[in-house]
Amino acid sequence: MELEQQFLTENDCYQAGRTIVPQGIMVHSTGVAQPDPQVFVTRWNQPDVAKCVHAFVGREQIIQTLPWTMRGWHAGTGASGRSANNTHISFECCEPAGHTYQGGAMVGYDAEANQPYFDDLYQNAVQLTAMLCRQFSLDPLAPGVVICHAEGYDLGVASNHGDVLQWWPKHGVTMDQFRQDVAQAVKDGDSEEDGMTQERFNELMENWLAQRAQLEASSWSAPAREWAQEQGIVAGDGDGSYRYRAFTTREETVQMLYQLQKA
Repeated sequence: MELEQQFLTENDCYQAGRTIVPQGIMVHSTGVAQPDPQVFVTRWNQPDVAKCVHAFVGREQIIQTLPWTMRGWHAGTGASGRSANNTHISFECCEPAGHTYQGGAMVGYDAEANQPYFDDLYQNAVQLTAMLCRQFSLDPLAPGVVICHAEGYDLGVASNHGDVLQWWPKHGVTMDQFRQDVAQAVKDGDSEEDGMTQERFNELMENWLAQRAQLEASSWSAPAREWAQEQGIVAGDGDGSYRYRAFTTREETVQMLYQLQKA
């Protein structure tokens, strides 16, 4: 995910300088066949543009256009009288070239030809949303947290727009799937930020156990060790190592108990 900042400092929304405590993320699409985020940045970075989002997501890059905690102008007001502008970070997904719109529906959109574009853009949208969820401690699977504009309208916190449901389902993607993918990306990102994966943990544990097994036994246990070896209770690992400073498994424990009752 390539993320750069180009704040829309000339936009009236930026000039207003209002802030929010982010409670969610709202996904939009631009509603025009223009794949280049830079085009929108240039068009919107001026006064008297009555809209402003926090980022534009393209196929190859993401441009952040507002600080994440600045109040955007992206959702309008919903039927409830509330607005996701006051609660949600927003970003626009740039649509590929080659189609038009009629009554809110895409006309002439070739889903098969645009599949590679969509796959790349979708992954950028997932990674950006996951990053924001981690940064602001948001649960992407909680109700009303990660939503699109159309869902915002249904929830009464946005104006009547159909994005992104006029587009994403053409590629077999629902918002429920998006939330699941974001949740998985959050989980994967947490592991990467911790510098730890299950495979890495297993490797470190194996190395640590091997090091424990090679440690010399303490002198105070010499009489007990000598007795246990004479009785055949402790036989070692076959390579001449008794591994006295290592941990025993349950099967090793029952084997020693078995040898003890035979002694």
